[in-house]
Amino acid sequence: MSESPFNAGTLPADDIATDAEQRRHRLFATADQLRLAGRGMEALHVLAAEIATSRSGERHRALLLGRLAQIVALEQPTVALAGLREALNLRLDTGSRGTLLALVATIAARTGHPDTDALLRDAGTAHAASGDPTSARHLALGRAARSLAHGDLPGAQAVLAALDPDSWAARADAPSIRAERILVQLGLGRHQDAWAATRQVPDATDVSSTGLTALDCLRMVAVGELPEAAALAVTTLSSGSADLSREVRALLVAVIGEVRYRRGEHDDARAILRTCLAEDRWPDRTMWTFAFCVAVRDPAFSAPAGLLTTVVADLHRSVRSLLPVPHFGPRLVRAAVAADDTRAARRVTELVELVSTRTPVPLWHALADQSRGLRDGDPDALRSAVDRLRTTAARPALADALLDLANSPRARPGEARDAAHEAAALYARIGAPGDQAIADRRCADLAAPRHRQSIDEPPRRGIGALTPAEERVAEMLAGGATKKEAARSLFVSFHTVDTQLRSIYHKLGIHNRMQLVRAWERTRR
Repeated sequence: MSESPFNAGTLPADDIATDAEQRRHRLFATADQLRLAGRGMEALHVLAAEIATSRSGERHRALLLGRLAQIVALEQPTVALAGLREALNLRLDTGSRGTLLALVATIAARTGHPDTDALLRDAGTAHAASGDPTSARHLALGRAARSLAHGDLPGAQAVLAALDPDSWAARADAPSIRAERILVQLGLGRHQDAWAATRQVPDATDVSSTGLTALDCLRMVAVGELPEAAALAVTTLSSGSADLSREVRALLVAVIGEVRYRRGEHDDARAILRTCLAEDRWPDRTMWTFAFCVAVRDPAFSAPAGLLTTVVADLHRSVRSLLPVPHFGPRLVRAAVAADDTRAARRVTELVELVSTRTPVPLWHALADQSRGLRDGDPDALRSAVDRLRTTAARPALADALLDLANSPRARPGEARDAAHEAAALYARIGAPGDQAIADRRCADLAAPRHRQSIDEPPRRGIGALTPAEERVAEMLAGGATKKEAARSLFVSFHTVDTQLRSIYHKLGIHNRMQLVRAWERTRR
């Protein structure tokens, strides 16, 4: 009778595979428990040590590298870099070493580390020696991250186009590939493509889906779907999911803060943003740059000037945080001008212009014009920005540019008044009543000087007697809109528009729509 393989001290192939799978599941469970306990470096070391033994074949090693990359993505940069550098001290095969070097280079690129180029060269040399497909994917992700850090969106897009997130081999890296592609689409102003990409993820894991959810929230903020963005961000943040990385949490906090400010809920916005402003260590604070860009609009924070200086310094390392939300760049310039910080205004404008040079699309040309217009007080640049932004889906950026034009001292009075009215209407349309109130106040400031009416004085007449809300209704109806269309666009009831129209007729001394058109045209000459 022949000896059984068990008696010979070997395992059948099926049993070997089962044993490797069980061991892998135990390792993954251990690594996850360590990470959730705040011991991310130990989690990375456990996986790296198993990779170094290479005991169960190439497939086992590839899956381990995939899980290690996932944990790296969930950790803050300092922990991830320290854990990976410790792992590189192990006796690794050339393919694994190349992958780990590429992961280090990717983190460095995302945070704007000065050693990024040298790290990418080392990773490229290691990959050339091994030809490993896993290291090739992560090297590509690192090169794409470097392009994004420098504002070269077309370059990042070209690199990422060569990666197939739907292939089995790239399964573990698919979330990172998809997230970077969506970030590129947002930066290029292709918001519809970004929306479709977040909804075409097969078998999404919790980690990948929450990351894509955060990017979708940024998309909503960029196009002006503010109530939807806040609702989704609050739901995701309050879900209690253990797989929410620090970066995802930071993005969701920024989204909630942004929407609350635009609604005029400043105290609530400050409450959620205040904790993140305590993060002052680079490179970990780079994941909070989005939140910092939200907070600089609020002078109530104790040190807005210091906050602006920090943001500008980090953006000079990497402009990544400016890419998905278009109005962040001009906002920083606006804050710098308000603080009389000409150096910061110049530096941010230069960064926006750099991106527009490397990414020559209408969106970034508009943002560069708007930044220059704010820095130089140039209404021509602001007019150009408004015209270009009309061709994009970035409605909050357009509303902000219109208000900037309305606030420009060198803008024509009629032009400034029209811009303020349009800004107020657009803010109302996107669900930003706080910003709408600011635009309404500007409308009132631009109206004809008013005085207190005595009880013996007859009621005032003319355009100057109209309220800002009545002026918006008059402008839309004079432009050909029906009362139903005006009510829908201004987010008010048909009854409100009808009541305001009767008041408009009374104050202007007219009786029909044709007279309204003629009266409105005369005031705009």
